[in-house]
Amino acid sequence: MKRLAVLAMVLLPGVAMAEDWWQGAWAFDPEWCAEADNVGSVTPAPIKITETEVLGYENTCDITDVQKMDHAQAVYLRLSCQSEGSRFDEDRVLMRTDETGLTIWRWFGSGDPELFHYCQ
Repeated sequence: MKRLAVLAMVLLPGVAMAEDWWQGAWAFDPEWCAEADNVGSVTPAPIKITETEVLGYENTCDITDVQKMDHAQAVYLRLSCQSEGSRFDEDRVLMRTDETGLTIWRWFGSGDPELFHYCQ
């Protein structure tokens, strides 16, 4: 079985490197998705979440910890951010709204979560 898994990674590298459901460009307003290629340089624009960072307008965050909560369809991200010369740490919880993966809730640890839309 182990050989089969290794063979699949060699023959189908895209399968082995598939993004997690929470990675990609996400927008508070779906119209902002038109600027998905300009994240960080225009506002309003979506945020972009990769395996290693969260990018937004005038801020960049390195993802320093990821805790997947598959049973809750959620992921916890610990972020080390910089914005306009300041450095700070933040926590985020991203929660899937349904199986389509087209919307997520982004929660800062207090207050109401924000609904974000996947930019395709």
